[in-house]
Amino acid sequence: MTRTAPHPSGFDFASALRGSLALLVQVVIGMMLVLTAGIVAVMTAMAGVLLGVAALVMRFAGGRRSRRTAEAAGKDTITLEARRTPRGWTVE
Repeated sequence: MTRTAPHPSGFDFASALRGSLALLVQVVIGMMLVLTAGIVAVMTAMAGVLLGVAALVMRFAGGRRSRRTAEAAGKDTITLEARRTPRGWTVE
């Protein structure tokens, strides 16, 4: 055996380069994960705002239908009163 072991305190340029490259790859992957999470959060917020706007548009810009009242129905009709109870609706 003619090879000798390297000195423990010696500087090895290849291992230093490999270590710095591994660190750089880990940092880039971490930044990509944070960026992806941020994009997903912004897209979720935008979807929520769009749903809210759509609900408001449907609520306020919907067609105005005339509601039939008891007077328009005639004199022979009976109006029932309904109220909410803990067990459901009760009609009187």
